[in-house]
Amino acid sequence: MPASDWKSEFDSAQANHKVNVVCMKWGDRYGPHWVNRLHAMVLRNTTWDIRFVCFTDDAEGICPEVECQPLPDVAFDKKLGKYWPKLGLMKKDLGGLKGLTLFLDLDVVIVDSIDDFFRLPGRFCIIKEWKDPHLGYGNSSIVRYVIGEESYVLEKFYNTPASVIVEDYDSKEQNFLTKAVEDVTFWPSDWVVPFSIACLPRNRLIRFFSVPKKPDTGKIIVFYGSITPDSALKGEHQRNKRVGNGFQLRPTRRRFRPAHWIGDYWCE
Repeated sequence: MPASDWKSEFDSAQANHKVNVVCMKWGDRYGPHWVNRLHAMVLRNTTWDIRFVCFTDDAEGICPEVECQPLPDVAFDKKLGKYWPKLGLMKKDLGGLKGLTLFLDLDVVIVDSIDDFFRLPGRFCIIKEWKDPHLGYGNSSIVRYVIGEESYVLEKFYNTPASVIVEDYDSKEQNFLTKAVEDVTFWPSDWVVPFSIACLPRNRLIRFFSVPKKPDTGKIIVFYGSITPDSALKGEHQRNKRVGNGFQLRPTRRRFRPAHWIGDYWCE
């Protein structure tokens, strides 16, 4: 494996204050306004020179200020789940991009400056997964890396039997990615906070009558499970987002009172 040149690319970005910010949109779960709102949030919350790119299978409705490129091709067994196209971000020739790059999921809400996400030293930066943190897995909603420096991850993926991915990594792209890269740096825990933990009471009965609070810390709020920024604005869970395995009785979409304050940040 060739020696990595990530440090010189990192230093160059610090000197020039230039960085790529990328996202991905495929399928019909998220419409173009998700991309447009993410783009607007990024521009409002950075002083750096940003090249914003969306890798997508459908660019219709995405604002012209966003550079749209085709999804990177990743071959995988559909039985492994939906999210493996993310590994395509590790390609050496990704869309002609070069240098320091921050990936953001579409369903995050930026509430403060993200400049520190470009400044933190580290070859590969990712969120530390909140569930079972002792396992050392990452949450890939926010990832920073240098284009091409982790391209060996795809080779590892193609050389790993599907049975191992299912049994050892629970069929999760982020689990595999965290263990496949050579050098992981986790974001500071007070930079990235989960909505379900930082904004809601622990007791689910109390939640039903509570207005979610803006977190005391955090630059970016991450949503997982069946809640998105859109559904949180309404105080609901989103039916077409994964809610867990097996049958779950959910007689109402209502989960808590509407978090109207999210609209102050999640907007174009």
